[in-house]
Amino acid sequence: MPRSKSKQTTEERIDWSKEKIRFSFEHYDAGHPEYCLSNWEKEKILLTLERLKDINTKNLLELQSQYPYRFHEVDWSKTIHKAGFTNPVINSLPSFQFALIGVNGQLARVFGAYTEGVFYLVWFDLEHKIWPSPLKHT
Repeated sequence: MPRSKSKQTTEERIDWSKEKIRFSFEHYDAGHPEYCLSNWEKEKILLTLERLKDINTKNLLELQSQYPYRFHEVDWSKTIHKAGFTNPVINSLPSFQFALIGVNGQLARVFGAYTEGVFYLVWFDLEHKIWPSPLKHT
């Protein structure tokens, strides 16, 4: 018997090969100044907008399978924000992050939530501080 829609995993609810990302700033969190795009240098903002434009041409499977983007679901327990986003509406949706290729030496990340073909941009993490990665080759 198939699972009910509410009990399906994120992987089962999303057709990764067909859906292209459409961006929304509806839940953008300007209340977190450290994650606000407006605090970045002009050049980084322009490059970020170019990356978002490029990402907007790809389907979710391409973003998930192409290494540079590192598009994947967020495990909040491994981040510095254990409770997730501050907005309960957006926090109730599946959370994802992806890399902004070429921005700040590959450190820059975007955190948001995805549902029904829309990626809600919430936080821009210039220094990769939200989900720190262990150092490699040290």
